Amino acid sequence: HLRSVELQEEIKLKEGLIAELNAFARTVAHDLKSPLTVVVGYAELTMMNCCDDLEDDTMQFMQEIFSMASKMGRIIDELLTLSSIRQQDVTLHPVNMWGVIKEAEYRLRRQIELSGATITLPDEWPTTMGYMPWLEEVWVNYLSNAIKYGGDPPRIELGSDLLDDGWVRFWICDNGDGISPDQQAGLFAEFERLDQVQVKGHGLGLSIVRRIVEKLGGSVAVESSGQPGEGSVFSFTLRAAD
Repeated sequence: HLRSVELQEEIKLKEGLIAELNAFARTVAHDLKSPLTVVVGYAELTMMNCCDDLEDDTMQFMQEIFSMASKMGRIIDELLTLSSIRQQDVTLHPVNMWGVIKEAEYRLRRQIELSGATITLPDEWPTTMGYMPWLEEVWVNYLSNAIKYGGDPPRIELGSDLLDDGWVRFWICDNGDGISPDQQAGLFAEFERLDQVQVKGHGLGLSIVRRIVEKLGGSVAVESSGQPGEGSVFSFTLRAAD
């Protein structure tokens, strides 16, 4: 009995520490966001209004400041998203993926345009149980990765399969170089990312996908032969709506 009480106290202590760390992470992320927004804004204004007066090297430095500060802003946004998913419990509702994916495409419209990506969608989507804001984040991350790691230009196809056990598998296929088995093993872990040199990622996207889908009761997966040009298939499952 004494050991049981000690274990319960230890669990409560660890839960308290986790809650404090999550609160600290949110506070730090919010505190970083405001000054970073100022840095991005001033860098952009300087490039727009003083471009004729700046030396080429100085202009390049300003572009680098703007690019890196913007990237840091995206990392902070994903840290906040990851923290909110850990803390928040949501009620599941019937969701049709058509509207969710259209919102995701709209958010990525600039990236899609610059890459020349083509995205093929099915005529119909099955209705599943989920939470639309979180599912939008799932598709934004999957689509963004398919564009980054796809071919040149990226050719991306989305679809779904009705499974026998009352679940639906949603998938996205790209035409990139594929992912080796070694890379697949840790792909959905936090702070993992592909090709450390060539791709300017930061490793939170797929861990966010995993946390969201698991909180919604489903699972994530990746399939790839690892052969150049054969691409990869990322997927997740959700329970079908009654």
